[in-house]
Amino acid sequence: MRIYEINTRLYRRRFADITESELVTLAKSGFDAIWLMGVWQVSEASTKISRIIESDYEGSPFAVPLYELSSELGGREEYEALRKRVNSAGMAVILDFVSNHVALDSPWIDSNPEWFIRADCSVRPQSVSEYHLHRSGELIAFGRDPFFPPWVDTAQLDYTSTALRSHMIGVLMRIASLADGVRCDMAMLLMRDYIRRQWYPGLPDSIFEARMDREFWSEAITRVKSAHPGFLFIAEAYWSSEPSLIEMGFDYCYEKELYDGMVARDVQVIQGRLSRDSSALQKSLYFIENHDELRAANLFEPATNLAAAAMILALPGAVLIHEGQMSGKKERVPVQRVIPLIYEEPDRELEDSYLRLLKCTESEPFKSGEFVLLNAEQSGLVIFLRRKNENVVVYVGAASLSGVSLAEAAVDLTSAVSASGGGVHIVTNLLTGETCVVTTHEGRFIVHIGRLVKAESKFCLFQIAVL
Repeated sequence: MRIYEINTRLYRRRFADITESELVTLAKSGFDAIWLMGVWQVSEASTKISRIIESDYEGSPFAVPLYELSSELGGREEYEALRKRVNSAGMAVILDFVSNHVALDSPWIDSNPEWFIRADCSVRPQSVSEYHLHRSGELIAFGRDPFFPPWVDTAQLDYTSTALRSHMIGVLMRIASLADGVRCDMAMLLMRDYIRRQWYPGLPDSIFEARMDREFWSEAITRVKSAHPGFLFIAEAYWSSEPSLIEMGFDYCYEKELYDGMVARDVQVIQGRLSRDSSALQKSLYFIENHDELRAANLFEPATNLAAAAMILALPGAVLIHEGQMSGKKERVPVQRVIPLIYEEPDRELEDSYLRLLKCTESEPFKSGEFVLLNAEQSGLVIFLRRKNENVVVYVGAASLSGVSLAEAAVDLTSAVSASGGGVHIVTNLLTGETCVVTTHEGRFIVHIGRLVKAESKFCLFQIAVL
């Protein structure tokens, strides 16, 4: 699955501004789904708080007071028309579910304060900076990730509340009637073990177990999929929580560790992540950019950018491409800002290469073929193949800052062609169309990558066929 993330509020556009022509172009480019990031009504409190930082900020789309479609974007009517356009183009619509917290001014705090983490020094260590005094008189915790300062425009939900869990399943049911899937923000923050450690370390086990006797995600996903069988659940996940979340029913989880390995040019980390079993790979959502991370064009020069993109597009699983990534945008626009600070000319050469990569990775080996990670005899290389019957495609990438240059690499693919009995094969660079003939010699089938790429290339994605 290929997912295209759109920052819906950017450029102050409305749902109606995303045209049928744009959507058809994305579908023809190979995308299966559109993630419309930031469609919910933004909190007034979040907007005011954000302007403490920058005067042009418009609040965070992840501080949601209620799950109502943004009136600034066009509301329910324009959204429904957009969803129809997306579906008519053959793609699914994915929306945000911000499960851990709501906006500081959510009416839920007034109506149901018991749904929130409230100050209680008998069950946890506390700091004044982690709580705010709500107008109701309740001391409510800010939403947070424990490794970062609190999100001061949000209020922390308490998933030990049976009533809250039931309500949030209802919210998911409603979203499932509006869209084809959800990207669940910081999904690991709802896991029982984490809630126990972070919010209730001083509560006796028996009381905690009675209050939260099951995983929220297991129950929620089962309930929603029973009513909407094809509905997609994607987890933003960190801290090695992915296997547990997949077990709870998520269709895909963020693959952040592979991303970190690519950014660090750490071949051992990359190979370690690619060494996981095939089911783990197939449930991964790969990316080299999204709204939380630095722009890929800032992290990688163009050749390395394409090498990283080619790698994730050639893997089993799902891929996320961020709006502006393919055209080499470099400004990382905060989610609170709706107008970029600079105008950037698109990098048409990079964009064309991305489009060719999307096309050449649509064939059957990439969709359902076997994945085999190969040993790289030369340092700095990552090599794997995808195989569907006699159709064999190989990825070779120079993934480190040191090691052999790609053009000097010689890759032993004897095992890849052994089923065809060796002999003479034609090898084709799928991105450029460059070909060479390779013959098995003394029982070994070795491809010299320099015959297929230019000196500055950082990867080669090639097909092997019997001549």
